[in-house]
Amino acid sequence: MKNAAVEELLRQVHPFRFLRAGCRRDAAVDFQRITVTAGETIFRKGDPDDSVYVIADGAVEVVEPQHGVDVLVTVIREKHYFGEWEAIFHEPRVYGARARTDCELYAIAGDRFRTILRASPSCAQGFGTILRDNQGIFAGFDRFTARLLKEADEGHINVNGLLPLYRSLHPAIHPGAAEDHKLDGGALQYAVRRLPDNVTRTFAFLLVDEFPHAFDDAGRLFPVIPSAARRRDVWEMLPGKNMVLLRNGRSDLIDLVTCLCLYAVEAGKIRERLVRDDDVERLREFVGAGDREPAEKEVQEFLESLPFSSRESGFIRATWPVGTVQRLYEIVRHREMFSIDVRRQRRNYNIRRGEFWTAEVARGTRELLGLDPTELPPERGVHIVSSNTHSVTNCLNPWFRTNRETVLQWGRKHEHAAAKGDWKNRDDQVYALARDYFVEHPAEAEEARRIAQESGQLRLSQTASTGIQVQLLDLAQLQGHRYDDGVTAIEECPGDCSDLVVNIDYAFGHQAEYIIRNLLMLFGENVRSINLLGKAGALVGNRGDILAPTAFIEQRTDHFQPLPVYHQQQSTELESSLAVHRGPMLTVEGTLLQNRQMLSFYREIWDVIAMEMEGAHYFRQILEARQLGVISRDVRTRFLYYISDLPLDAHAGLTVPLAPVEGVPPLYAVTRSILNHIVSGGPA
Repeated sequence: MKNAAVEELLRQVHPFRFLRAGCRRDAAVDFQRITVTAGETIFRKGDPDDSVYVIADGAVEVVEPQHGVDVLVTVIREKHYFGEWEAIFHEPRVYGARARTDCELYAIAGDRFRTILRASPSCAQGFGTILRDNQGIFAGFDRFTARLLKEADEGHINVNGLLPLYRSLHPAIHPGAAEDHKLDGGALQYAVRRLPDNVTRTFAFLLVDEFPHAFDDAGRLFPVIPSAARRRDVWEMLPGKNMVLLRNGRSDLIDLVTCLCLYAVEAGKIRERLVRDDDVERLREFVGAGDREPAEKEVQEFLESLPFSSRESGFIRATWPVGTVQRLYEIVRHREMFSIDVRRQRRNYNIRRGEFWTAEVARGTRELLGLDPTELPPERGVHIVSSNTHSVTNCLNPWFRTNRETVLQWGRKHEHAAAKGDWKNRDDQVYALARDYFVEHPAEAEEARRIAQESGQLRLSQTASTGIQVQLLDLAQLQGHRYDDGVTAIEECPGDCSDLVVNIDYAFGHQAEYIIRNLLMLFGENVRSINLLGKAGALVGNRGDILAPTAFIEQRTDHFQPLPVYHQQQSTELESSLAVHRGPMLTVEGTLLQNRQMLSFYREIWDVIAMEMEGAHYFRQILEARQLGVISRDVRTRFLYYISDLPLDAHAGLTVPLAPVEGVPPLYAVTRSILNHIVSGGPA
């Protein structure tokens, strides 16, 4: 009788009403009946309990304790539910709850509730709609991006005005965002590596989408300012003023400004600590103590005398290994006083960077094949691969096979980090060692480039300030060569493989739309396949596992784009050696525009397995090109990723470096899978 009553109750409560009969019947078994009297506490704010409650009879007050008094937030009446927030977002109780009247309640444990959501997409979407539309769980993200884009459109961005909005987001990469005093060294290092190297002494940023006419040759006029972990075109126009050339779309703008927000929060904590302990004068004396470079021991002893823990000092040294004390002095004097001007060109009839980049690809095709992309015969296929600058070309370069043992012996002799660990594939280990091997042996690096060129590889030298490098590979010239053991030899494949592979470096967010659109229009009906080889932050599995998306969800709109069934069947050959996870993937606005609440929402409501930044943008342009007849409707798409980080795991997030033995094997496994489909013609 109890189960029948619960089933009937669930049928009347939205969105439990969307449960199919069998699922509702199974769920009813796990609901426990609870009776409470008027005024009785059901749970308190901060309690770890994550049960979800349905009210069969009576009313419940949601309250928030303030100064010893419970302040009423809302009243929930019969045939409604409460407590779902903590179950979905894996949080302690946000508010308290007490009976307003005598109540009859039914409660289900949080883990069982989450199982129900996964078993019933209809019910999950019902809860998701209420959370997103009625309760506005992403309103903070909307406010931040709306203000940022509005100010960018008006020509000036106020970082100080954005900081309260940024801190309220609690980004997953920046867990210390809401802390006023505790330094988040990992997040600081993440941001600084993605900002211009002179950020500690830069007050003004000029953001442009095209060069101002007076500064067309910026590289000749101004010093180039590097960013360690982000492709940015930055020049120092004057001491304290940088010009930044933004990439197409809004992703680059959002990334730069959010990194500046993160930096401003953590730099403010450093400054406050140093000013509080009257260390400013000591900093000035240390950095001004003559022309000689202080010894390492002096620097270390001085840092130990500052008001930072040994762990915090370690993060500061790792962030600025050179001139550490000078950087601290600049932070104290700078006071995070950033002025950002944005100048976007309108009614621009001149050739833009994307068109220059496309022209370079066309020029390279003529150099390699003797034909313009528009002149390729119908039988000559083109395969577009979006990956990185090395895995595709390394796998098809005969030099690595010939010199495998030499590189491995060098790694063992020098006790290189990549010479350690459990490497199941020796070629993977060779590729991991190669970068440092080439640094020590420049003549061998030149020899590897020569052999690559002789076997049909052409690396374009110009990126036209898009940040996207390109390699063109003529498979016909690889005939007779031996390369990576895991890639099928061309002469072993049926037919005469004379296709062209266009390998492009990773695009950045919205920039992917502009890049893939130009490539598809350039090669048109010769395009045979489009392959995205990426890395992603995952909500399932472990670092180094493989992700095979079944759909893309665009974060800003929740627009759902399912991938073709044939695509979903193309990663089966990877399962013999690596764990493969399938499911929808979320295309996010930026790495810092994610928090634990957002990630939990998409995991529990949409069953999302991972996040990345380009997939939805690429796929939308591919669908458009198919429908418009720019490319054939038979063009195959392949989207495969490997897990680079786990944002919900503090010990495996983006701030924790990926070891070579974690990242290289899945990268090359995915690369071999895609190349084998290209060489063999893929599935029928």
